[in-house]
Amino acid sequence: MKYNWSIILLVLLLVLINLKSRANDNPRVFYFDNLPGNYNGFIVPMVGIFIKSAEKQNKVLHNHEMIHWNQYQKLGLFQFGIDYLYHAINIGYDKNPFEIEARVDESDYCKHNYTECIRSGTSRTTYNPNFRK
Repeated sequence: MKYNWSIILLVLLLVLINLKSRANDNPRVFYFDNLPGNYNGFIVPMVGIFIKSAEKQNKVLHNHEMIHWNQYQKLGLFQFGIDYLYHAINIGYDKNPFEIEARVDESDYCKHNYTECIRSGTSRTTYNPNFRK
């Protein structure tokens, strides 16, 4: 049987990068004027945390994203990605347990109705009337 060594090496490299980045308790934070989907922040496993420039001083949002980074560290790239997407597809963003866990600074109402709270300004994390639009 002939193996495609470039694919095998690529997979091994991704595994090593994943292991190294999972051990990183201080991920890089990148700031951008705009993020896809009008999100205020999100993580990219193996890369770091992406946050809107306008939210640079927002400690609550940074904490929210660090919780997601810790979830990724605990579960690993593949398990975190699969579980997060499964919940997002089947029960939606607002009810996703990964998101609810990251909303530690929110009221009980906003933990489960986050999009509405972000858009209306009742969230402790941030205000964004165009969130997820």
